Amino acid sequence: MTTPPSTPLVTLRELGPGEYDVLDAVVAGLSPDSRVRRFLGPVPELAPAVRDALAAVDGRRHLAVAAFAGGRPIGIARLVGEEPGRAELAVEVVDAWQGRGVGSRLARAVLDRGREAGFTTVVADVLAENPAARGLARALFPGLSGRPEGTEIAFTADLTAHEPSRAVANAA
Repeated sequence: MTTPPSTPLVTLRELGPGEYDVLDAVVAGLSPDSRVRRFLGPVPELAPAVRDALAAVDGRRHLAVAAFAGGRPIGIARLVGEEPGRAELAVEVVDAWQGRGVGSRLARAVLDRGREAGFTTVVADVLAENPAARGLARALFPGLSGRPEGTEIAFTADLTAHEPSRAVANAA
């Protein structure tokens, strides 16, 4: 009988402002295809202004939670306020950890934090050809339907009507 390889414990924590090292490590772990799925287009490297915006976590308007395995960053989920009560959700998980429940854990954590911060509506734009992101949105918010917009699908969900922690508790 063989012993399965050990899997490092995955821990989550909120990010603070200017944690470029975590952001850079996660983006470096994304393949070109994963970058297209995350940023909705080819992104060989983050432009300085985009990098600065993604690191501008303030705990109020811009919330971010990161996942770590063996001390290394493996994913980030964020909510960025667009207008009062409304925020955009984005999730990125390094390729080596995709499909292992990290994205759903991150999304649940940042949505719970967003609810505490007063966000009532969450939006997410995903590529129509990204079944993992579409599946995550539907797992987080059962009964959710998206609105096609060209090559993307726009999802909008009411955080006051859904409890993401319960909806995907078994998916992580």
